[in-house]
Amino acid sequence: MKQKNNFPMYQWCKDLFPICRSITGPGIKETLRYFEKINKEFKRVKFKTGTKIFDWTVPSEWHIQDGYISHLNSGKKFANFKKNNLHVVNFSERINKILPLDILKNKIHTNKKLSKAIPYVTSYYKKNVGFCLKEQQRKKLKRGDYQIVVNSKFINGKVVNGFSKIRGKTKKVILLSSYLCHPSLANNELSGPLVLLGLYDKIKKWKKRKFTYYFLINPETIGSICFIHQYKSHLKKHLEAGLVLTCLGGPKNILSYKKTRSGNSSLDKIFMNLNRQNKIKVREFDPTTGSDERQYNSAELNLPVGQISRTLYGSYHQYHNSGDDKNFMKISKIIKSINEIEKILKLNENLKPLKRTMPFCEIQLGKRGLYPNINSFKTWKDSSDTILKRKKQLKILQYLFSYADGKHNILDISNLSGFKINEIEKVLKIAIKRKLIKI
Repeated sequence: MKQKNNFPMYQWCKDLFPICRSITGPGIKETLRYFEKINKEFKRVKFKTGTKIFDWTVPSEWHIQDGYISHLNSGKKFANFKKNNLHVVNFSERINKILPLDILKNKIHTNKKLSKAIPYVTSYYKKNVGFCLKEQQRKKLKRGDYQIVVNSKFINGKVVNGFSKIRGKTKKVILLSSYLCHPSLANNELSGPLVLLGLYDKIKKWKKRKFTYYFLINPETIGSICFIHQYKSHLKKHLEAGLVLTCLGGPKNILSYKKTRSGNSSLDKIFMNLNRQNKIKVREFDPTTGSDERQYNSAELNLPVGQISRTLYGSYHQYHNSGDDKNFMKISKIIKSINEIEKILKLNENLKPLKRTMPFCEIQLGKRGLYPNINSFKTWKDSSDTILKRKKQLKILQYLFSYADGKHNILDISNLSGFKINEIEKVLKIAIKRKLIKI
């Protein structure tokens, strides 16, 4: 997957944005076919309509060809599906009917606070009929009769997930997941899968991998529930940590992480560490909002899957409306998200216990040029006569030697000491070079 000048990703976004997606049906299948051309390792996993999965039933496929509201006297069309697929409420059933304006208004959805935006409204799992308009369009509707048309059908079909994996040295799994079931929304819909594809490409190129990586693209909620149903025992046994990728292309500068229910996964600890450095925002686990992480963190499962975002759902005016378009989602932010998350995953790969080569008492640092030879007020701020500068580095050394017991890693020591991981890494290299610590 080439990224020269980021051009392919611009093209992917251009091609994928107009597709009318739902939790089932042609839209999500078309999108997955597109991703399969980009990454031939992705395979589709299917679950038939009517299949009982825990407390859920796999729904019918929704197929839509057209939908609109037409003023009978003027012939003017409103809520034209072919111009913007947000105009028809997701899962609307077939209808061709004449209604007076007073009754029609009950089937029209607008956002009065955002009068120039078409809202996104869905009716998953229950057939309905509805249309979405800009509030300023609704106000222009004249009295009289209107023809409402939805050309759609429901058929027995499948819920479809896209799945791939990259094997590591161990069976321990890192799950990277994103959802794909909204129509023309960019940050809320396309950003997560685009980041997931980018991470696949990055991780595939790593020379060494400790963990096995699972990559999942699924319709939100029902797709993850199907995946859990299929892999429940395996995940309970092997899942080390996971991330649900969503809303990663918006303008915010720093990432936002939602902790797992238990709050103690390896990724939880990394993100908490970065939060103390003000490099990332951390949110507590909340079962009332969010995405597929709610399914993984359900009571009996309690799987360590967090959620990573940039411009968080519900926090921007363009959320779930036509303002969430290709101009709002920046490819530069997608690339930034890929690079930042890769860095975190690499850190997680390298969290290996440290062990002193001389286990008893303190190591004699002075004879190694790592401690001041003269104890005076002039040297209190120094850590060494020759190699290390400032007392900060000496303290890091002392923390390293104190906790390099074969049980603690560099992240643990950072959390205990308050020093940044990159600061500790620099000092650790010296200790390893002098054969005082081994990994």
